[in-house]
Amino acid sequence: MDTRRIARNATALGVSGILAKAITAVVGIFVTRYLGPGPFGDYSTAYAFVGTFILFSELGISQLMVQEGSRNAAVLPKYFGNTLLFKSVMATGCYICMIIFMFPAGYNSSVQAMIVILGIAVCFNALNQSVYNYFQAVEQMVLAAGFQFLNTLLIAVLTMIVILSRLGVVAITFTHLISYVLISLLIFLALRSKVKPQIEISSLAGMVKNGLPFGIHRIFYYIFLQQSILVLSLTATNVQVGIYSAAYKLVQMLVFIPSLMTSALYPALYQLGESDKDRHQNTIEKVFKFLSAVGIAGSVLIFVLAGPLTKWLYAGKFNESIPILMIVSWFLALECMSFSLGDVLTTTNRQWQRTVVQGSALVLLFILTMTMTPLLGILGTAYALVIVEIYIFFGYYFLVRRGVYKIRVWRQLPMVLLASLLMAVTAWLLNSFNPLVSAALAGIVFCIAIVALDRDFRRVGSYAFRQILRIGGIK
Repeated sequence: MDTRRIARNATALGVSGILAKAITAVVGIFVTRYLGPGPFGDYSTAYAFVGTFILFSELGISQLMVQEGSRNAAVLPKYFGNTLLFKSVMATGCYICMIIFMFPAGYNSSVQAMIVILGIAVCFNALNQSVYNYFQAVEQMVLAAGFQFLNTLLIAVLTMIVILSRLGVVAITFTHLISYVLISLLIFLALRSKVKPQIEISSLAGMVKNGLPFGIHRIFYYIFLQQSILVLSLTATNVQVGIYSAAYKLVQMLVFIPSLMTSALYPALYQLGESDKDRHQNTIEKVFKFLSAVGIAGSVLIFVLAGPLTKWLYAGKFNESIPILMIVSWFLALECMSFSLGDVLTTTNRQWQRTVVQGSALVLLFILTMTMTPLLGILGTAYALVIVEIYIFFGYYFLVRRGVYKIRVWRQLPMVLLASLLMAVTAWLLNSFNPLVSAALAGIVFCIAIVALDRDFRRVGSYAFRQILRIGGIK
């Protein structure tokens, strides 16, 4: 296991991912404020609809490429070529289905126009994602991070031009189409002489079959993320969809954190899952601790500052979103805690078990949403989401403890909870200040507390401090 390469990849993914998500968050807030509840509800509906259909272009073949390519680089050309061919055909089929099914869904003309445009955009992006998966397999994620960041930057610049030009919601979707097409062309020009994919039709069926555990889980997971918005789009007004989405998407912007923190570790975890169970367990337990610290601290901070944060970010246009944000804020903590447990199943060849949990969660979320929303309104939709995320966490925990190893997660939490409590008190005392100031000061309290209380975080803090000194030229 090349720890330097892992560190380099993790750093590249971390820096580019954080910058990209920060840009996306800022632009997303401007878009939400600019559109208001009704048009933003239409925008969220179109994105959820298109994002759900394009999932079926994947079926796990890209993730299978990462797994098998991490173990044996000789198979990568075949896997890469077959993946691109398969996804091209499937993406075309998915787009046709989008166009067909948007009519019986009863969406207005604005949503339909956005579906047509975004549908083409996400088809290009689906192929780009396979290129990023290829670089993940060969542990050259610096290149993938660069292209992904450039894509985010293009969308941001074009979107701000649309907003400054006072154009409508449909025009915003053109920014995604233009960006994804340009990135596809740049990837082709940059890699045509370096990557030589091979197509082997005879092995394609076997690859699709072996990739299904990854693909079905991915479909279940991303439908789960979008299902509450989709259900509301069919049963509620666009204003209600907008109010719910303003809170939920704010938390969703942070859900990238667990996948970002574990992406660079996947090749190593796949290897350790077969060769060294003890090191695999120790690594996962450390990942769980760090993810829990990020997730719990983030949820606590959002919960305490939900009111001033929503009013400040959305200029008072989405005050009805405040109680929803307080509920869905806990989705971040639960997602971070469950993600590493799910990765145990993925990297020890138990992907089907993870898929079963996610699939049953999807059914449970639909039942709870349809039951609780009529009783409690869109607050019921938020409660349903958090209840099902609790179910996912305990489902993964039970499967890991029973079938893999006696993972020790509860001992990782006391210091994290104590530091988060100190942060919560600080944020509450400072909630009359600008929410950015309150969050920053409370975050500093959390960092000081967690470093003082926990040895692992103390080591990370010392390492980070030394790196800062090194970059600054101080010995």
